Amino acid sequence: MAGIGFELNKILSRQGYLSVFKAYAYAGVIGSGPWLIAVISLGLLGTAMNTLDMTADTRVFFVSVSVVYGFTLVLTGPIQVVLTRHVADQEYAERRDTIFPIYIKCVSWVSLLFAVLGSLFFGLLVPAPLLFKGAAALLTALVAAIWISAIFLSALKNYYAVLISFAVGCTVSCLAAWQFAISLGLAGAMLGFAIGHGVLLTILASVIYKELGLSDAKAGPLLGSFVKYWDLALAGLFYNLGVWMDKFLYWWVDPKADVVAGILRASPVFDRVVYFSFLTILPGMAVFLLKLETEFATQNLQFCQHVLKKGTLNQIRTIKHQMVDSLREGIFLLVKVQGLFTGLLILGADRVMRILELGAVQSGVLQISLIGLFLLVIFLALQTILFYLDKRLDAMLCCILFTAINGSVTALCLPMGEKLYGVGFLAAAASAVIMASFMVNHHLKDLEYDTFAMQPVYSGPEAPDITNKPSAFPSSVAKPPGFPPKA
Repeated sequence: MAGIGFELNKILSRQGYLSVFKAYAYAGVIGSGPWLIAVISLGLLGTAMNTLDMTADTRVFFVSVSVVYGFTLVLTGPIQVVLTRHVADQEYAERRDTIFPIYIKCVSWVSLLFAVLGSLFFGLLVPAPLLFKGAAALLTALVAAIWISAIFLSALKNYYAVLISFAVGCTVSCLAAWQFAISLGLAGAMLGFAIGHGVLLTILASVIYKELGLSDAKAGPLLGSFVKYWDLALAGLFYNLGVWMDKFLYWWVDPKADVVAGILRASPVFDRVVYFSFLTILPGMAVFLLKLETEFATQNLQFCQHVLKKGTLNQIRTIKHQMVDSLREGIFLLVKVQGLFTGLLILGADRVMRILELGAVQSGVLQISLIGLFLLVIFLALQTILFYLDKRLDAMLCCILFTAINGSVTALCLPMGEKLYGVGFLAAAASAVIMASFMVNHHLKDLEYDTFAMQPVYSGPEAPDITNKPSAFPSSVAKPPGFPPKA
């Protein structure tokens, strides 16, 4: 994310409050734009479909979409994170011509796999018209391919293209779903929604093609990256599973959940509150993108260059102290900005609930969810620092803890009723923040030692020469933290 941060910092460098506001607004929209667009467009679609007098069918549609989004995010999590690293490695090694073949290979296999999974899920477990089942399976394949495509564009630092593509694709999805629902009902709504996502995938693929172009280079075996970065893959799996774990339990374990159609279930008290709550992380994501990731990424790169180009110990320690100061300042700003915004929403929760036409019980759930998401943003920032330091195992352990606490505490709280909805997520985010904070602090404290102690000792004429340029790092030599720079 640092690439767009550099551009946004140019806006920040101008004098005046307007420039500051503009930079943070751009950062928030770019960092959370696809999620904002998806949630807002779904809300508008729900309002439009409510005018068609198909309340029961509308519920089946929206629960199906939620399940598709949730499962595809969790199951593609390992693929997304490993591919981000793999594409970054290709960029760093100046093998850019291999990226588009990798993209075609990944999207083809992912689409096929999730088309099969979607067909089995909706075909066997959801009682609905055949057209609806086929369209839902198609949507599952398209959404999974979209997550993969967005990863490639992000790795290539084309965030504006991602944002514009989602805006166009979600608009087409909602309009097509609404129009098809008028004539074909539930099945038409799902078919139109899937068609819109097909348009979104086509736009993303065309942008990636324009960025990279065709190449005769072979994609090469990707399995090696998953073997090499197995801990990174598990981190991607458990992070997304941790975010969705309580939702899955409220849908399929909570006895108070509503049966919508077959295996499809919904938690009326919890679902709408959670969707709204996730919209509130916009200020935190803006600070994260502008201050934390951009500044830390720059100083991390400088630290690595000083190590590779044999800077003095004093130079290395100086840039390390700058990294620590930047991280401390960024975390403090993140806590201050997101904390203030969250606090204001908590104080006005009752008024917000009246605007959303929700009840008093949901007001308490909203307050718990807001605190949990405030902590989640901090955890995401600390997790990113661990990735920059190349502490993949520690990042994986934090994500496993996040999932385990969310699942276990939510399961324990289920018999106690609606008043404790969201407590599992809050406890999980708090535990993950504590663990990640300890690990980041430990690794930054001993950064010089870690950097040099992890290097193999060579002697004699066979010793590799690593002094010519940074990209000459032999594969047999362990890279310093953060190398290659993450996209």
